[in-house]
Amino acid sequence: MESVGIPTPRDIAAKPKAYAFERSLGIPPAEACRRAGGKVENGQATKWERAPSVQRWISYYRSLGQTEEMLAEKRARIEERLALAAFGNIFDFTEMVERVVTVVREGGTREEIRAKSPLIDWDAVKASPLAPIISSFKFDKDSGELTNFERDDALAALGQLRDMHGFKAVQKTALTDPSGKRSMFDLSKLTDEQLATLEGIAAAAGAAVA
Repeated sequence: MESVGIPTPRDIAAKPKAYAFERSLGIPPAEACRRAGGKVENGQATKWERAPSVQRWISYYRSLGQTEEMLAEKRARIEERLALAAFGNIFDFTEMVERVVTVVREGGTREEIRAKSPLIDWDAVKASPLAPIISSFKFDKDSGELTNFERDDALAALGQLRDMHGFKAVQKTALTDPSGKRSMFDLSKLTDEQLATLEGIAAAAGAAVA
């Protein structure tokens, strides 16, 4: 890949260079660091982001524009992200544990009930590729305990993947009047010659499709 506007910068180490490429595609610093094999917890994302040599490579990759190679790389990352949302299973990081729940009955009596509920290993989720699909958290205002979370819409992601791969069903359009009940074409008003012409067109179209 060659840029027509910016000369190729002086070469740098493989990981910062890979980081620069990911950043040029719009990947956030922390994720770009992980993709390049760096350690976010060690501050490498911040270090690389501030390095002038890395910024020169980011600018260079961005200057390549909409080449086939760059478009293919962008498409691959979009598909990867959608696939995570579509097929990612949070239960891979979940264990069913027994909890004791206190239920208040009518009359004020209390009863302890044992029930199983999912316990999510959030540290494992955070360290996994599924982390970006967790879109929001809700916490109890008093205890600070996590009460709910939301993940990206799997069906919406599947729909976008379907459209990207051209699997969307063909939509049929019926030509009707504004009411939507009557056809815009009244064949009863056509002459025999016009009907014969239409039949010939329909026959030719059918043969072409076959």
